[in-house]
Amino acid sequence: MNYFYLLFVFPAIVSVHVGFIRFTQPVPDFLSSLSLKAQYDYKMILENETIPISTKSAEFKKWATTYNVPTQYTQYETQQNSTKVQMEKNVTQLISQLSVANSQITKIRENGSLSIEEQREAVNEL
Repeated sequence: MNYFYLLFVFPAIVSVHVGFIRFTQPVPDFLSSLSLKAQYDYKMILENETIPISTKSAEFKKWATTYNVPTQYTQYETQQNSTKVQMEKNVTQLISQLSVANSQITKIRENGSLSIEEQREAVNEL
């Protein structure tokens, strides 16, 4: 019976825990195909909150060169920057429409000729 645990259970338990690195922020897809050392080094740069962002960016580029993934990292960085720009644009647009939406909702809520359900439907249609 002890051999059963040694041969089947122990390797199953160990395989779940060996090499698992948990990140607190999004990471590039290509990172999973790199060595554990590369993943660990990336994590150390990513989660270091004491260094300036410009220094962190330079460290990532140095890391990418060290692990022979500069092209993949540059593509990832470009995609992240594009996503950030689009998100800022969306937030700005949303904020600019906020006062109009608020006045329309207020007008609907103050309309005494509508039932509560009609008010809810009118607000949802906005």
